[in-house]
Amino acid sequence: MLTARQGASTTMTVLGELAVFGEDGALDLGAPRQRTVLAALALHVNRPLTTQRIVTTVWGGAAPTYAANLVHKYVSGLRRALSDLPPQRGIRIDNGRSGYRLVAGTEQLDLFLFHTHTEAARGLRDRGEYAGAADLFAEALRLWRGPFLGELPGLAFDDERVYMEGVRLAALEEFATLCIAVGRHSEAIGPLGDALRRHPLEENLARMLMLAHYRAGNTAKAVLVYEELRRRMAGELGVTPQPALNDLVRALRNHAPVPNEPRCGALAPTTP
Repeated sequence: MLTARQGASTTMTVLGELAVFGEDGALDLGAPRQRTVLAALALHVNRPLTTQRIVTTVWGGAAPTYAANLVHKYVSGLRRALSDLPPQRGIRIDNGRSGYRLVAGTEQLDLFLFHTHTEAARGLRDRGEYAGAADLFAEALRLWRGPFLGELPGLAFDDERVYMEGVRLAALEEFATLCIAVGRHSEAIGPLGDALRRHPLEENLARMLMLAHYRAGNTAKAVLVYEELRRRMAGELGVTPQPALNDLVRALRNHAPVPNEPRCGALAPTTP
């Protein structure tokens, strides 16, 4: 269970376990299907969602005939739970002719903050402010506390989980590229290692982790990342790493110039 400290920066979290925080910690959001209704509304925050769309999200093709009544019941339960929020952290569920709508400000939902930070980081990077961009990417990535929507059941969320994990990885790779380019190699090692454990066959994550270890002064760990990846790929896929990764490990072993290493000058957008 998330603590009040973990949720202190936002009212509602979806980048990990679904939770809503009041002054004394996480609110009781009710049974799993009621939480699923809230998750469905959160994925369309500040936009209306019809009762039928919610039914499809919660039950898929196995909805009972009285599913619409259950949705109304769950929304009532969620409203009671959200009524415990103080005004400054208040979020609410409205309803109108177009359906139910979860209303939240940009500072209250961690997903909003993640997108805000990453967009601002890209703006700084494109202006050549690489250290500031790395700081903002790091702040965005710290908002993640686990898989998107945690362990919340529902096949309807599978596509969203895959998509958001891709968004998360893209931000991580941009962060790691900046760290390597500005000499903050050690800061990238932990996040890259965590991501490679989630995606053990992802060659670009391995490449960046190898570079981070190498530039942090640990060639042995950099080579070990490669060897572990090579064994996994051979055992699970029956293939070997791409030639570019083989060229990289050869350069690291020989302390030769590193091919395609991120450099600050190469990070700025090119003028058409």
